[in-house]
Amino acid sequence: MQRHFISRTSSLLNTTTSLNKSFQRVNHHNAPFNALTFLAKSRFHSGGQANPFYTSKSVLIKTVSSVAAVSMAASYYHYSGTNDKDGKPVESTSAPISAFSSSTSTGTIAQLLDDNNRSAMQAKSTQELLLGLFVYKLCTYPWIVDAAPHIIKLAETLHLQTPVYWFVKNTFFSQFCGGETAEECVATMTRLSQSGINCILDLSVEADLHMDDVKNVSDKESLGKYWRQEQKADVILEMIKDCLKTAAKGQHEEYATSGAFAAVKVTAFAPPELLLRVNQVMLYLDQAFEMYQTDGRVDSACLNHVVNQICPTPSTNLQQLQRIQILSHLQENKGTLDYAEFSKLFNLRGVGREIWWETEDSKTEKEVFLTCDDLQAYDRMVNRLEQVCQLAHDVRVGVMVDAEQSYFQEAIDHVAMNLQEKYNRRDDTDHSPTVYNTYQMYTKAAQKKLERDVERANRNNFAFAAKLVRGAYMVSERKRAEQMRYPSPIHDTLEDTHDSYNNGVRFLLKKLHHYQDTTGHALTATTAPIVFMVASHNRESTILTVEEMEKHHVLPRSGVVHFGQLFGMQDQISYTLGKNGYSIYKYLPYGMIDEVIPYLLRRAQENSAVLGGVSKERILMWQEVKDRFSEAAGEVHTPLESTSSIDYSLSVDGNTNGNTTDGISTETA
Repeated sequence: MQRHFISRTSSLLNTTTSLNKSFQRVNHHNAPFNALTFLAKSRFHSGGQANPFYTSKSVLIKTVSSVAAVSMAASYYHYSGTNDKDGKPVESTSAPISAFSSSTSTGTIAQLLDDNNRSAMQAKSTQELLLGLFVYKLCTYPWIVDAAPHIIKLAETLHLQTPVYWFVKNTFFSQFCGGETAEECVATMTRLSQSGINCILDLSVEADLHMDDVKNVSDKESLGKYWRQEQKADVILEMIKDCLKTAAKGQHEEYATSGAFAAVKVTAFAPPELLLRVNQVMLYLDQAFEMYQTDGRVDSACLNHVVNQICPTPSTNLQQLQRIQILSHLQENKGTLDYAEFSKLFNLRGVGREIWWETEDSKTEKEVFLTCDDLQAYDRMVNRLEQVCQLAHDVRVGVMVDAEQSYFQEAIDHVAMNLQEKYNRRDDTDHSPTVYNTYQMYTKAAQKKLERDVERANRNNFAFAAKLVRGAYMVSERKRAEQMRYPSPIHDTLEDTHDSYNNGVRFLLKKLHHYQDTTGHALTATTAPIVFMVASHNRESTILTVEEMEKHHVLPRSGVVHFGQLFGMQDQISYTLGKNGYSIYKYLPYGMIDEVIPYLLRRAQENSAVLGGVSKERILMWQEVKDRFSEAAGEVHTPLESTSSIDYSLSVDGNTNGNTTDGISTETA
């Protein structure tokens, strides 16, 4: 088994020089193109370039002593799991969501701003707190985090991975994952629901599937040139179906405010090469519209350009005649099309597909953008996704379509919006929206895309459902843009990204407010024209959303605005929102140890890069543990003093508010 890792200091990180190199990835057994990228920081160590482990003996001494201390705590974690004798630290219990009173937005914001707020810690067992302390402490040593990929790779090379996997499973895996199977996640989902927190269940297939699991296909020709990759996609399809069924089982209406979700990646259902080709077509269509548009509309000149430069040449006389009739009608009537009409006309699953996209079987990739094989493979991909969405609709579980790299994203958006139009029908008032698309707000085009898609949904009578994230591929996207000499799609500054994200939230809430004002109807998840998730670890964006919800009269329990964070991170935000009746989700990945290691390495990288936020959480966790031991021993403890007086000397670049965790992952991503 071979696995390629990219560390923060690796020369492989974001060094794309060609299309193939843009697929640096974690893999074993010829993994599909799943990029492993990290949001780079301006620096990761307080000193120069030298490794602090070798430049300072004091760091080594502190490391050993610190690890020894947390190891003692970890030993208690394993011991207490099987020991119920008297004197055990007092555990906290959770109450059903009905026991929580929805406080005012002012009260919720005050709790979010309170650095001494231990509601998340009080909902955890002592074992969980000790585990978190141990894992977070390890994350404070960048050299450990940087060395981890190499240690794992070496262990696998020497066939010594068993002890390494055991350690990972009992530390990072337990902290950031729900289990090895979907069924193992149910207990975690139940426990979180008791604190008003629901889950986004995610099958973590960061590595390739074992070919032993792939069924033999006697007629490989039926799947064309992509047959091997499509076999793997069929295996993933069945695994995702199991994920959906488990998510449905893990829903607890008596505790949580909304139903469960499952996350999917479109790249898992199709050959990456196919998505690249579809993405290219979508980009060319967008560029054509922008080139010819006047006041947001295009005329027949734009359509002629698309037909002559992007669409394949007609393969039949009938196809040629149909094209002429459409173009002539538009030109004679001096008609124009806006973006929604233009997109509908050239939709790959639209009524005009045979007119614009069908081509001869003999045409090759050098002659047309999408061959006959490509179109058939595209249809099979959509069929797999429709099976997922139909099952999700039947069991009332939402589907979160994850965002991915820019060279896939236009194709993903095209597919996701078509799925929304089919499964998020407004006339189906018995269902809340099934399909959510993800918007990476660190891109310069995000706001315009958001507005266009909302308009398309309104015009075609389906609910617009979205997950807003900042984005996960900033460094690699900028690097690729520089190397391929096109303008970077990413905002130039962090402040621009923050503004883009917050403006996206404001835009959607204003639309909801306008709907209430014009119709007089109360907002519910089954009737609202827009439902969205604020997937962010950023405290300021969370507070802004709470304030804007109050301003626009959007009730926390209406089910139209959700919040999301990663499991094992930013619990202070998550538990506070859940306690106050807001719809809050934890992104809960699961999978076999060897398959989730790339995900776990990203979590370790992120926590190591955001020492300010992690330090706060560690302080609260340690104080909670000490208080429980003191209470068990009958001692009197003193409340924790304000953490605002604490010197976060370990924080990166002086950041002490933990906001930089946001924008690193698309898992909430």
